[in-house]
Amino acid sequence: MSPKKLLLLTAVVAALFAFIVLFEHKMPTTSELQRKGDLYWDIPGEHVTRLTLTRGEETLEFTRPDGGLWHMVKPDAYPADAFAVNSVVSELTELKRAGGDTENAKLSDYGLEKPVAKAAFAWTDASDPKVAKSRTLDFGLEVPGTDVAAARVEGQDRVLFVPNTVLTAVRKPMDEFRSKDLFGGNPSDITHVEVQRGRGKLALARKDGSWWLTDPVADLAESAEADRLVNQLTSLRAREFLHGADDLAAQSLSPPLYRVSVTGVKGAVTTVDFGATRSDGNSVYALRDGHVLTVDREIVDELSKEAEPFRSTLLIAFDRGDATAVEGRFGETHRSLTREKDGWTSGGHTILAPAVDDLLSALLALKSKDFLDNGETASLEKPTAEVTVRRKTGTPWTISFSPRGNAMAARVNGRPGAFLLDKDAADKLSTAFEKAVAPPPTPSPTAAPKKK
Repeated sequence: MSPKKLLLLTAVVAALFAFIVLFEHKMPTTSELQRKGDLYWDIPGEHVTRLTLTRGEETLEFTRPDGGLWHMVKPDAYPADAFAVNSVVSELTELKRAGGDTENAKLSDYGLEKPVAKAAFAWTDASDPKVAKSRTLDFGLEVPGTDVAAARVEGQDRVLFVPNTVLTAVRKPMDEFRSKDLFGGNPSDITHVEVQRGRGKLALARKDGSWWLTDPVADLAESAEADRLVNQLTSLRAREFLHGADDLAAQSLSPPLYRVSVTGVKGAVTTVDFGATRSDGNSVYALRDGHVLTVDREIVDELSKEAEPFRSTLLIAFDRGDATAVEGRFGETHRSLTREKDGWTSGGHTILAPAVDDLLSALLALKSKDFLDNGETASLEKPTAEVTVRRKTGTPWTISFSPRGNAMAARVNGRPGAFLLDKDAADKLSTAFEKAVAPPPTPSPTAAPKKK
């Protein structure tokens, strides 16, 4: 084959390959063609920003600014149930055919002269997000003996036949469109929780990766207790919305027995009031955004807890990977470990990672047997040992150990009062330091093989 023919053949193959890559892979599959053939239109549901449903005298309106969460704005403002709203949006933006169309039909024959419901939605194209488009669909009669309903695009005479599931979705009761989540969100996104009860208050804040009490006392919080409270709040759901229930005083909602504020993503604060137990004994009244509803009574058990169970009995809390140095003074003995780029070192030599891990475990396991108040703390003897843990982020932890009778007391920077420990607590840490800083054993030299 001549070079000219070979070059021409190569160009044809390249052109064919380009066609496959640039065009054919964009063509819809057979299943997609079948699905789209059953649709009146295919509008990108994720770009819908507003939905309005009119059913007789009742109008529901929902908005989703900047593609965020759906929010009900009519008949009143309230967070919307995303699943319920998106289900309607999906039905409308991928409107399925359920029979042939009827041109120039008499609207009154199909109940479209006075529609039983209307659905209007607005959306933007990804190519031109500043220009909003809209469409309104009128719904008429359900065809007897079928699962089909009549509909039409407002302003057109053509009658469309659609599955009556579309009309059913549009006519759902209003409360099904209200979010059942009182606080919602991901527990890991919660940064503050505040529970007001009468004149008392319990407040928690997440700082440097750990939960802290900020009220009624500033102290390290018990992570398990704080996480349980946050998990219960974010999973709390409404059992029932009560309409016309405006006697807030009788329901102990004005003033409330408990007022809970939760701070989540981007500093958004959600506040819910909790009141009296209902006559069924299984639920309590709650108030959010002016709406009275009921929730399971178990949440009251968490909200009624005093601050003491939320105080951490562990002396310090930190992420092992965040530790950069550990220093200890036991009497006249000083030890220090530093995390370098290639691992931990002490006194210029590399130390074994398992030994450091054992030391960190010993520090994280330090647990108080009892809390000492400020008066008892003031009478403590001069510290005989001190340990500091430095971190990449956050203030270093420093623990000072002082003898106290037949036990040991410890003070921790940033925490009030002192903590009662076992008498040998400092000695166990000293042993862990000694093991950690000990240089790795030198391998014994291998004897040269004997000559025969």
